[in-house]
Amino acid sequence: MKKKKVIWSQRAKDSLKVHHDYIKEESVSAAKRVKTEIIKASKELILYPEKYQADEYHPDNTGNIRRFFRWSYRIVYQVNEETIDILNVIHTSQEPNRE
Repeated sequence: MKKKKVIWSQRAKDSLKVHHDYIKEESVSAAKRVKTEIIKASKELILYPEKYQADEYHPDNTGNIRRFFRWSYRIVYQVNEETIDILNVIHTSQEPNRE
């Protein structure tokens, strides 16, 4: 089986940068650690893309939009035939209310 390629959307890149820059105001080393760990975890998705649960905030999700957590961040990704697209990095305090 061919390994899928991990691709970061511009939205996800921008979100990660915003979170990194915010943390960096308090601690440069913590900001680097968070960013590094999120990127590392996203790369590990090629080994088992369906490892994490489907993202419950996508109502029409057929199971290909998934999410995982690192510290206070929810990383949303989509599993496609040839790629794993990182869609967004969201701080958990930004979670929408369930309706």
